Amino acid sequence: MPIDISRANFSLAQHCFFFDLDGTLAPIVDDPSTVAIPDDFKPALARLYSQTGGAVAILTGRGLSDALTILDPLPLPVVGSHGLEYDARLGGSGDQSSAQAALKEVLAPLQAFAAAKDLKLECKPGAIALHYRHAPEHAVAAQRTIDNVASFASGLRALHGKMVSEVTVASVDKGTALTTLMSRTEFAGRVPVMVGDDVTDEDGFSAAQSWGGCGIKIGSGETCAKYRAETMAEFHHWLAKLVAEGK
Repeated sequence: MPIDISRANFSLAQHCFFFDLDGTLAPIVDDPSTVAIPDDFKPALARLYSQTGGAVAILTGRGLSDALTILDPLPLPVVGSHGLEYDARLGGSGDQSSAQAALKEVLAPLQAFAAAKDLKLECKPGAIALHYRHAPEHAVAAQRTIDNVASFASGLRALHGKMVSEVTVASVDKGTALTTLMSRTEFAGRVPVMVGDDVTDEDGFSAAQSWGGCGIKIGSGETCAKYRAETMAEFHHWLAKLVAEGK
């Protein structure tokens, strides 16, 4: 049973912070292209980055370029596509050709399914996503389609989030991304905190806790995270208070 976030005690000098984007820093909306971080929360994120000496990163399923656009002008670096794409400030991405070739193999059946059900299909560098928030009656069919495609494709896996299902690269996730970043100067020697709201963040929670840190789950649902915030607003209030105290 996760502990209420109000009981968490973190130090800006000792901890480093990893955040999911949608549902964590920004509200989830029907049209993913309109996502925005609340203006009144941006100063807290900027101060956190400054007060920790840059020990902050965004770990998101969004493509890197898309995430950077949403975050602008905040200075927060990003790992996108569930751990495949690294911001240049975090060392940059390696060769993605094999991942993109594998995804290209499964694109046609997903395009056909999306067209038949009038669902939004999003192609990202490290994933192909089916969005069904606007058509929840197709959720089960979309999930089964993603599962079937992933099971027949080498090097891919199915990943199901809040009203979205994706075929992603199997060798990377938010946990591998967090572990990679812990070797960097900005994060080395600190205790990691991973914050997210969805099933896709569980790998990050687990990795942070394997490093002696913790996960913070926003919202309801089963989780391995040590702490929980009931709502995104509650988490935003808690983080703003943490940076205002400057401990």
